[in-house]
Amino acid sequence: MIERMQDLQVGHILSESSHYKVEELLGEVIRVRHMESGDDVTIGRAYIEHYTNSGDIYSTTVDVTKEDKKDGTLGIRSIWDNIHSGQVFTVCFTKQDKPKTKRQYEQEVQAAIDEFATNIDAVRASKKGVADAAKQFVTQLITNPISKVIPGEERILRGYKIQFESRDGRYNCVDMDIEKTEHEEGIRPVNINTIKWLIFNGVKYVVK
Repeated sequence: MIERMQDLQVGHILSESSHYKVEELLGEVIRVRHMESGDDVTIGRAYIEHYTNSGDIYSTTVDVTKEDKKDGTLGIRSIWDNIHSGQVFTVCFTKQDKPKTKRQYEQEVQAAIDEFATNIDAVRASKKGVADAAKQFVTQLITNPISKVIPGEERILRGYKIQFESRDGRYNCVDMDIEKTEHEEGIRPVNINTIKWLIFNGVKYVVK
């Protein structure tokens, strides 16, 4: 912010590093929320078109793998790592799995046992093969074992990176859809290992 506008002269240099959310389209000007300050400002459509990047709009969709290919085609990990600025993007990823409590796990185990007992009683009453029913139950349990974790939910974050290196694959990012308060900075982690798709610089990268 220039505190003494009266000192501004032709030939002076200026810089800007800001993030905006579109609030209203007003013909040749657009009302936006300046995310760093929370102020509403109007910017010319031509300025936005030529000097800003969108985290939502894309014109090309590219299928990518997680890792780089032998032919040099970048995978999503490298594409993400190559974001070295505060440029905005939209990313879809899976949140970290959450361990179940001992009580939750034991309740699910007991529910499975109860279901098995009920089914066996029904089979026995109908004089059908109890052994076959038991085999089906065991097969189902082996194929779909009771997990001790709750699978992470799919999450979409629109924002920008503030962390550019990570040992565990989690990068802190600013989520621009979270209202900032005295106790909420809007910072959330993105897990590079579970990215499903990424919109960046006019391209949507879909992990296959």
